[in-house]
Amino acid sequence: MTYAYRREAEQVAALALPWEKLNGTTILISGGTGLIGRFLLDVVRCRNRAGANIRVVSLSRRPRPDEENIVYLAQDVSAPIAYDGAADYVLHLASNTHPKQYGEDPVGTIKTNIFGCYHLLEKARSCGARRFLLASSVEIYGEGGGTPMDESYCGAIDCNNARAGYNESKRLCESLCQSYRAQYGIDCVTVRLSRCFGYDEKQDSKALAQFLAKAVAGEDIVLKSKGDQRYSYCYVADAAAAIFFALLCGQDGEAYNAAGDSEGKTLGDYARLIASFAGRRVIFDIPETQDGAVSKASYAELDCTKLKSLGWKPLYTVSDALKETYKKYKELS
Repeated sequence: MTYAYRREAEQVAALALPWEKLNGTTILISGGTGLIGRFLLDVVRCRNRAGANIRVVSLSRRPRPDEENIVYLAQDVSAPIAYDGAADYVLHLASNTHPKQYGEDPVGTIKTNIFGCYHLLEKARSCGARRFLLASSVEIYGEGGGTPMDESYCGAIDCNNARAGYNESKRLCESLCQSYRAQYGIDCVTVRLSRCFGYDEKQDSKALAQFLAKAVAGEDIVLKSKGDQRYSYCYVADAAAAIFFALLCGQDGEAYNAAGDSEGKTLGDYARLIASFAGRRVIFDIPETQDGAVSKASYAELDCTKLKSLGWKPLYTVSDALKETYKKYKELS
């Protein structure tokens, strides 16, 4: 189990969920070595220590050595899935989720999202999986209307730029799931994750991760905007819990928003909070032209009432989770 998240994984594994649905099953997951995927596997390890006997097949371009009940297979999900075994649950988490990835590989971003979703849906169809889960994103909404967005909001996206490839391909993945439901009877649920964060061994180019890296290094945080954007964020433990709630309790065909409760803070407020952990400050350095890989949305807060109706609720405030993440980086880096 990942040392950094041992306590949080045990906390999620103890939530009041119908875990018996997973007992003795096989889960096929893409993105199992990513930030959220690794946490999901940690929770499975906790359940297996209690005798759940859950088998996981993790597909990744960066596989790890196999371990008890977890098999890692080298797989680019934009290509047909090489795994020919059974799967009771299929989860598609693999995606280029960082702004740097959008900017450097916009075509690969679209391919991973769309082709990955198609190939995994085909796998779910061929092996008669009980449920397919898609990890979607707050990005499918684009610019919000100034109030928290629920799942009925159709979004506002400028598709005439390369950065929109991420947003639009995630939207198409959701449409593909609905099409497989209608045409082939595949049971599908979608979790629309907000901007997720947590301790990650891999370099992350998202804003909060960059702020944390600066604070851990004892440096001032540099903001490339006025910092007045209002976004929803979600700690990795809460994102993983949201996925399990949707997987085990969600209704076929439904999408569920997942985010930490709003604290009324702007991006600049969180930058100042993180800087305060290290006794540093925030410096504003606003360029004349913005990086095309950066989100243009100024408001993207989510309404999570629907997911909460299943029994899910955040275990951490965003502020407390940021402090905990900072402490993890200081301890483990």
